Amino acid sequence: MKIFIFDLDGTILMDSHDIHPKNLEAIRLLLERGKEIVFASGRMLPSITKLLRRYFDREFSLIAYNGSVVWIENKGKILDIRINPETAEEVVKVLRILKIHRQAYINDKLVVEEENDFAKAYSDHSQIELTVVPDLAEAVRKNAPTKILAIDSPERLEPVIPKLRESFPNLSIFKSFENYLDFVPFEINKGRALQILAREKNWNLYEAAAFGDNDNDIPLLMSVKVKVAVNNATRSLKEVADFVTEDNTKGGPGTFIIDMFERGIWN
Repeated sequence: MKIFIFDLDGTILMDSHDIHPKNLEAIRLLLERGKEIVFASGRMLPSITKLLRRYFDREFSLIAYNGSVVWIENKGKILDIRINPETAEEVVKVLRILKIHRQAYINDKLVVEEENDFAKAYSDHSQIELTVVPDLAEAVRKNAPTKILAIDSPERLEPVIPKLRESFPNLSIFKSFENYLDFVPFEINKGRALQILAREKNWNLYEAAAFGDNDNDIPLLMSVKVKVAVNNATRSLKEVADFVTEDNTKGGPGTFIIDMFERGIWN
């Protein structure tokens, strides 16, 4: 394998949002061996870069916002797809009626209209400061967002998903955590973003391995040769995976990679 793509939360990050030591050991081994590494997350681009700077003194190719943005070293963004402003405005208004927390990612800022517990928890999780506006619907109408995120309990989110998908057929609406519901342009996902990155870098994804934990990682895994899910992954992701390794809390991806090298399966 020459290329390794890692989801962050729930995959290489522990529940404390720190990279598991075993995963860190494996990534450093890959760097020593000259492998290409990509991090692919639903997180904002600034959140990903801030996290990685805690561990590495170099830059990586990144897929952010579940595939709406692709960023590469020395070039910056080579993909930056946004939601139609009128559609975004309607999404915010619908979520407001449903009394579900909503937030938008506008020009790499985390924008909310309510500084509630959901917003504060997300800000702490992503290490990104909140930008509070009086009217989020107006904000997304004036500045097309990269992504909209709804946050609530799984019991409140699950029943509304079918109706939301019916109401907004031009959006891809999916859960990235059990209590996170993402809204991005319909054609956007991590797999498509990886293919765009691969064309830019002249990579052969037959030589790539990807690691994930949630349904939003399915297109990512389906784009590569070796598909690896952590044990805490969703059932749907495990069904498309070639291998299931240990939980994110046990450093499953790192253990898997090191084992593959020690057994001589990868070089």
